[in-house]
Amino acid sequence: MAQATMEKQEVSDVEASINDLVATAQAAFNEYQHFSQEQVDAICEAMVQAAAAHAKELGELAYRETGRGKSEDKAIKNIYAAQYIWKAIKDDKTVGVIADDPVKKVTEIAEPLGVIAGVTPVTNPTSTVIFKILLALKTRNAIIFSLHPQALECGIATARLMANAAEAAGAPKGLIGWISKPSIEASNALMNHPGVAIVLATGGPGMVKAAYSTGKPALGVGPGNAPVYIEKTADVKAAVADIMMSKTFDNGMICASENSLVVDRDILDEVKAEFEKQHAYFVPDNEVDKLADAVIDPQRHTVRGPVAGQSAEKIAEMAGIKVPAGTQLLIGKLDGIGVNYPLSGEKLSPVLSMYIANTQSAAFQLCLGILNYGGLGHTAVLHTTDEDVISRFGDQMPSCRILINTPGSLGGIGGLFNGLTPSLTLGTGTYGKNSISHNLSTHDLLNIKYVSRATRHPIEFINELRTVIRDKD
Repeated sequence: MAQATMEKQEVSDVEASINDLVATAQAAFNEYQHFSQEQVDAICEAMVQAAAAHAKELGELAYRETGRGKSEDKAIKNIYAAQYIWKAIKDDKTVGVIADDPVKKVTEIAEPLGVIAGVTPVTNPTSTVIFKILLALKTRNAIIFSLHPQALECGIATARLMANAAEAAGAPKGLIGWISKPSIEASNALMNHPGVAIVLATGGPGMVKAAYSTGKPALGVGPGNAPVYIEKTADVKAAVADIMMSKTFDNGMICASENSLVVDRDILDEVKAEFEKQHAYFVPDNEVDKLADAVIDPQRHTVRGPVAGQSAEKIAEMAGIKVPAGTQLLIGKLDGIGVNYPLSGEKLSPVLSMYIANTQSAAFQLCLGILNYGGLGHTAVLHTTDEDVISRFGDQMPSCRILINTPGSLGGIGGLFNGLTPSLTLGTGTYGKNSISHNLSTHDLLNIKYVSRATRHPIEFINELRTVIRDKD
C-alpha cells in the first residue's frame, strides 16, 4: 500500500512538473508569436554566436559525460549545427506573409505551431539541442526538451546557454525549457501533454514509436543502416578516403555513416590495399564472430551501448582481437544479412562489414538487403564514375538520401559539399515509418495559411460549364 502511494505521488510530481514547464513555455510562446521577422532573426543571430563561441567546451562536456566519440568532432558538429545551419535558414521567411503569387492570387502567411517537445539522442547530445532550438525559435515556436539521461548535463548546459543568449537579445523568458529529472514517465507526460503541439524526436526506435503514438503530429527519425557500394569504375583511393573520414568522424555515430561495404570482386585487392594503407584492419575470418559478439547485443540485435562511439582500437580490445597500433577502422567480411549475421546491422562505431559482389546486379541486391535490415529510407552511398550506374542505383535504392562519391555521415547531413538541406534530423519517409523523407528544416515547423482570391468570377465558370453541357446535347 505504502509503495503504491509513493509511486502515485511520484507520478503526480512528474505531471505537476510537466504542467509547469508547458505553462511557462505557452506563456512565452504567446508573447513571442507577435515578434517581427527582424526581432526573430536578431535573437537567432545571438544564439548562433553563443553556440559557436562555446562549441569547443560543449563538445568536451559531451565527451566527458557520454564517453563516446571525439570531443573535437563534437565541437565541429556544434559549429555545424549553429553556423552552417543558420547560414542555410537565415534568409527563410518565417513571419507573416512569406509568398504572394500574383498569377494564382494566393498569399501565403506563416504561423508558428506552438510548444514543441524535443527529444534528443546520446549520440549527438549538444549539436542536436542547438539545431532544434535554432529551428524552433526561427519559426517562433517554444521548445521543451526531454534529454537523454546519459547526456543530461551537457544537454542542459547547451539549452541554458542558448536560452540565456536568446533572452539577452529580447526573447521572452521560458521559450526554451527542459526536464531536469529525466524519466520515461516524464518524457511520455511531455509528449502527450495537451499543451504540446508537436513532437520532434531524434533517437532510438522505441522513443520514435512513442512520439508517433501520441495522437498528435510528430516528426520522428530513426536508425540507419547505410550500405556503400564501391563499383569497379570508382576512384578507389578517393572512395576509401571518404569512407575512412565518415566512419572515424566522431567514431561513426552519425546515423548516415556507412555500415556495410559492398565491393566489386574486380577491384577487391586494390580496395583492401588502400584501406590498409589508410589504417583500416581486416579482421581475420576466424575472429569475425568475436567482433560481432563484442559489438552487437544478441537480444536487441543492435549495437551494444558501451560500444557505440568507441575507437577501433578500444573495440578490438573489447573483442580480444589484436590489431596494429593506430588502427582506425575494423572491417569484417560477411556472407549473409540478418539476425544470423549480427554485424550486418547498424553499428554506430568505426566497424564496417564487407561483402564481395561478383556482378553489379549482385551488388545492388546486397545493398537492398542491407537497407531492408534496419536501414530502409535512410541513406545509401555509391562510389563510381559511371553515370548509368548512378541512374540505376538512384532508381532502385529505397533511400531518401542517395549519396554519390561523398562520405555518408558528413554527406547525409547536407550542405558541406552537396546541395542537400543542412540538418541534424534526417527523415526516412514511409520506408522507415517516418512522416518526412527529407532533411528537416524551418518549413516543417510552420503552419502555412493560404489566402486565396478568385481568379475569375464564379458565375463565369458555371456559365462555361452550362455551355459545354448544352453543346453535348
